[in-house]
Amino acid sequence: MGLARIFRALVLAACAGVGVLQAATAPASTGPTAAPATTATESAIALSHRANHLFEALSKGDPEAVRAAQLEVEMLRRTYSTMDVTPLVEAAAFWARQKGLAGRPELGLEALQAVERWAPDHPTLLGTRIALMRQQGPRGWLWSFPDLLRLTRQRLEQPAHRWLWLLQHLGILRLSATLLLWGWALTMGLRYRHVLRHIWEEPLQHKGISPALAALIGAIILAGPVLLGLDPLVAALVWLFLLAPFLLPIEVKVTVFIMLFQLVHPVLAVMEPLAARDPAPSIETLQLQPHVQPIPAESLKLLPPTDQVFLSGWEQLQNQQWKEAEGTFQDLVGRHPDQAEVLNNLGVARYQLGDTAGAEKTFQEAQRAGTRMEILLNQSVLAFNRLDTALGASKQDEARAADPEAYASLIALNDARKDVRAYPIPMPDTAARSEALAEAAGTHSKAGRLPLSEPAFLAAFLLPLLGISAFLLRVRRSVRLAHPGQCIRCGEPYHTTDSPDPDVCSKCHHLFVLRDGLHTESRRKKLDEVAEHQRNTRWIHKTLIVLLPGCDLAFLGETREALMEFIPLCLAAGMVLATGRSVRYPGEAIPDPTSTWMAVGAVLVAVFYLRSWLKLFLRRA
Repeated sequence: MGLARIFRALVLAACAGVGVLQAATAPASTGPTAAPATTATESAIALSHRANHLFEALSKGDPEAVRAAQLEVEMLRRTYSTMDVTPLVEAAAFWARQKGLAGRPELGLEALQAVERWAPDHPTLLGTRIALMRQQGPRGWLWSFPDLLRLTRQRLEQPAHRWLWLLQHLGILRLSATLLLWGWALTMGLRYRHVLRHIWEEPLQHKGISPALAALIGAIILAGPVLLGLDPLVAALVWLFLLAPFLLPIEVKVTVFIMLFQLVHPVLAVMEPLAARDPAPSIETLQLQPHVQPIPAESLKLLPPTDQVFLSGWEQLQNQQWKEAEGTFQDLVGRHPDQAEVLNNLGVARYQLGDTAGAEKTFQEAQRAGTRMEILLNQSVLAFNRLDTALGASKQDEARAADPEAYASLIALNDARKDVRAYPIPMPDTAARSEALAEAAGTHSKAGRLPLSEPAFLAAFLLPLLGISAFLLRVRRSVRLAHPGQCIRCGEPYHTTDSPDPDVCSKCHHLFVLRDGLHTESRRKKLDEVAEHQRNTRWIHKTLIVLLPGCDLAFLGETREALMEFIPLCLAAGMVLATGRSVRYPGEAIPDPTSTWMAVGAVLVAVFYLRSWLKLFLRRA
């Protein structure tokens, strides 16, 4: 895997140089050469040159030159048999994104169209096409949805990517839960601000402590969890705990719901180790992709000896050392666990040496060991060489039915040259081989352990439950005790009232309803207090309308209507903030485009804020 990344870096750097220095003259293409490669690493160098030729042809806008460059790649694949050109595809995606940033997304899309024949549904190609189409405006956004659906399906089907995709998008719930708790705690704190202060100011006043010192103590109480280095979530829970006796029944229910919603955090924390897993090393990719340097023996030392011999034979096939490959695979007959692959490759070597009869016999033995698409295709090659078109066509149909995609990929190689060659089979991936490669490379890691016993997880799991328990216990105890209320007219805390309205204190009842019992000076003072409280209330209400749509309704006591407005706003904000950054998935060179949820969330946030701001104009009208 490390060597593949090295080659990707080499090709990407070469493509970047071509994109920056397009004016520089490049060596003219000398056309495809039929000379066999002397080492396997020559395929990486040759592929890098073909990538440069392709990008130069695309920059010139010459369709014939693009077609010639594509044929060069096809002939290179034909020379190295089943060589994978994924690094070239990723380099083309990188080059296309450069053109998109330069204001030429159409040219980038042409580059993707030129290379998609080798990897039609590659995630890097799909992501790059989506990003380039979005640069073309709203119409491009609409036309990119089919590619977006295919990319999403691939992410969900790939075990190494599934959890990362889910974690990225479920992060909407995590941020929404946080915003919901903070907004609700702030709104309740502002709604019951006077009785919240009364909790500590009244005892401190009885002890003769000055108002300034009492205010400082109150600030320390409210901000204490943050000052101690705890999560701000703890501060919000402390605020709601202190306000528990004063909340209305509907507000108590909403508070419990919001606290339960915080369990989203530990649930997503369980998913994080699953999303952090790197894809397992692939022995098949190690054989098919070209490498800048020969595969070091140290990276293969933990493989079984027969696997190491198989890889040596595979390299001999790639180097077209047919006689040496025949001896290597003949030695593995009956010894290697993958006999179908061994016999097929032995038949390939014999076919290339001109031993058609021996190759046919070996392919028949390979088919008995295990039916593979390549074996059937090789048998069709032999049948067509004998001019047995019926048998050849029958074998081709069987090969196509066995693996349609791989069949189409190998058949396309015949378009590059007139001669027809047999097709070898690489050694397949197994869990034991991936484990051996990972350990030899020093990247072996156990499967991510679930954080069920970690302090951070336990805190995130137990804190909401403890908060709910303490909150409900305080609510239950407050029912039996006389606790202050907050007058909706003047905002002053009170313990008892003779007003038929339980939200109005006795002084306001006598002042505004009975109009008795107050001296003229006391009446004037009380009217000033009421005016100041109402002025502050209007200022807070307008601020909530502007900053936190929905919280303004909760501030006035309209709890149900507030939730219908504030919860969608939190979800929309979570779409923007939680899915805003693009993600580079393990094993890929280029990050995915930004999530579509970001754009959807941005539109929803704008709609919710405009809807809320209209309240100010309607009230003024």
